[in-house]
Amino acid sequence: MLHEIFGFDNLTTALIVLAGFFAAGLAKGTFGLGMPFIGIPVMTLAIPFQTSVAMFVVPNFTANFQQMLMGGKIVVYLRRFRWLLVTMLISVPFSVQFLIKVDQDICLVVFGGLAVVFAVVQMLPMALTVTPEQERWLNPVMGLFAGALAGVSGLYGPVLIIYFMALRLSKDDFVAALSLMYFLGSAALYGTLAVAQILTVQVVAASAVGAVIIGVMVYLGQFVRARINEARYRKLILVLLIGIGVEMVWRAI
Repeated sequence: MLHEIFGFDNLTTALIVLAGFFAAGLAKGTFGLGMPFIGIPVMTLAIPFQTSVAMFVVPNFTANFQQMLMGGKIVVYLRRFRWLLVTMLISVPFSVQFLIKVDQDICLVVFGGLAVVFAVVQMLPMALTVTPEQERWLNPVMGLFAGALAGVSGLYGPVLIIYFMALRLSKDDFVAALSLMYFLGSAALYGTLAVAQILTVQVVAASAVGAVIIGVMVYLGQFVRARINEARYRKLILVLLIGIGVEMVWRAI
């Protein structure tokens, strides 16, 4: 049976995890984000938060690899955001110790609350905008914040999403640059989880199945994204963040 092969307690648990992968893949393809944002809340209905984070080890590499190649600007992004990457990768192994030890409800509240706050701030009339001069010193600062957030929630999302939106990247550049950050950051995050024995062989096996599902759904989501204009695209991202954040806080409380 499906649940026995991957070490789940019952078939219902396995189906909930699969549902999380389907929803995560569609969100990833459409918005360039939302894979863990959407998938983790679904999966935590049946499995622990830390295990839900670990479930995305393979998809985080495969799906982000798919999207970071968009436009052929990898070298440009690496040069532009090199100090963001350096500080992020340095901070992750230290801060992720919090994720390993902390109570699940605290993870949900912190992650959900941050998602809502960041999205609401971006919706204000005085929306954040980062100039090229500000970007030079903000890149390493944002990298530290993103790495620290990974320790609280296992995710880099809110910091990087709002920062890249403030840089006013086009939707395709936004998706490709964000995917590159996720791809490289995943090595530090999941390496630490493997050392902590949260990333088990059974989790990796289930994650590999999820990677196939997500890969198919990413292509479907890209078809949807091509038919959304820039302004509506930005609004949908923020609504997505708020909805996820509220759901996670509500469940924890």
